[in-house]
Amino acid sequence: MRCWIVIPIKAPQACKTRLSSALGDSERQSLVATMLHQTVSAARAVAGRDRVLLLGPSRHGLAEDTPLLADPGQGLNAALASARDAAIVQDVHRLICLSADLPTIEPGDVAALLDVPRDAIALAPDRAGTGTNALSLPLPAAAPFRFRYGECSSDAHRAEAARLGLPFLCLERPGLALDIDEPEDIARWQQD
Repeated sequence: MRCWIVIPIKAPQACKTRLSSALGDSERQSLVATMLHQTVSAARAVAGRDRVLLLGPSRHGLAEDTPLLADPGQGLNAALASARDAAIVQDVHRLICLSADLPTIEPGDVAALLDVPRDAIALAPDRAGTGTNALSLPLPAAAPFRFRYGECSSDAHRAEAARLGLPFLCLERPGLALDIDEPEDIARWQQD
């Protein structure tokens, strides 16, 4: 089965601006790079180097051979739809959309996103259970899937699976649940 793992990431100066009250620009960019490298490393350990792609304007210091998909510039949902469409053209059978801010992700977490029934959509929620930190989509079955990142995206993505008539799995894993969005998330990460 051919898969792509797509990791959306903003330009370095635009990443994690909600952390500005707790971190200076260089500290924030360093944290983003650390989390991105952890996420990419876990994904590559499972899928290989050429099947892990960044979606955005910058590689954030990763090697030049890191595949980079262009962001059409209309927000995260449009960017992921563009990546999905590119994956379909390349005859990809499973697309995993993986957040870049998962500091404790491990290869087993990525493997769980791949190891789902062929026609199923899998979602890894955030710690609160309301956000979406990872999505695993079967292609081409999920070609009309509408990305719904934003408030309560977990429920919205579950509804999308139901709309398409595709089985839905919720993957609750610590390495996929802890994302860093607010200053208190950093403290939580350091305590775990």
